[in-house]
Amino acid sequence: MLQATVVGSDVTKFLFDYGRKQRFSVGSYIIREGQLARNVFVILEGEAEIVKADENGNDKVVAKVGKGTILGEMGVFMEQPRTTSVRISAELTALEFTAESFTSAVIKIPDLSLRLLKSLSAKLSESNDAIVGLGYAQSMLMCGMYVLDVRPSQTEKESSISLSMQQICDETGLDKHIVRNCFERFNRRGVLMGLGFQGSSITGKANYPKLIRLLRTVGYPGNRKSDQVAPAAEKSMAEALAEDASPQTAAPDVASD
Repeated sequence: MLQATVVGSDVTKFLFDYGRKQRFSVGSYIIREGQLARNVFVILEGEAEIVKADENGNDKVVAKVGKGTILGEMGVFMEQPRTTSVRISAELTALEFTAESFTSAVIKIPDLSLRLLKSLSAKLSESNDAIVGLGYAQSMLMCGMYVLDVRPSQTEKESSISLSMQQICDETGLDKHIVRNCFERFNRRGVLMGLGFQGSSITGKANYPKLIRLLRTVGYPGNRKSDQVAPAAEKSMAEALAEDASPQTAAPDVASD
């Protein structure tokens, strides 16, 4: 989980000249996902939860934060809508800043400037890693679905495979390096076993139920009757990718902005 920016009491004392002290009750939201970022908060006392809406619109807690935590600075500095919400979990007192007043404070407090610079750099790096990870997940989904589409029988649990690298590239639009990388990752996950690469040929053995379970984590619909396998309780595709060899990718982390 990406760490939130936290400041000590010495920095907080200086911030009183720029912010307005506010109290918030349990269950209230001080930041809403999707809204335009206009304010920054620094927690003086109490606790809050960083929450993100899932595909059904339900809030999922992704982090808990407390005293000294700065909330909302990423959205203000990047001039972007909020990507998460902040919900109060214990009676909370915070300093609230407008974008302009917080910028003024940052300029005049060197320690705060340094902390924010490091935090913003880390968050941007995490965002980039998440984009790279998403790209690999999408490529693996395309390659995995190709393997399922050409299997000899929908009732087969396992079978040998002999595929054309060029044909996979033509049908998926992926280049050969990415296709080979995807198949090697499947091999490391024990989904495609004993893979061999000879010229433009890919040979080995496929475990179809395991492949389907892995692909379900990145959106494979599994709408064929023989593909109705319960979602695996294993790690997500993004986490699986993070465990694989270079190039490494990490699961996207979520922090308040």
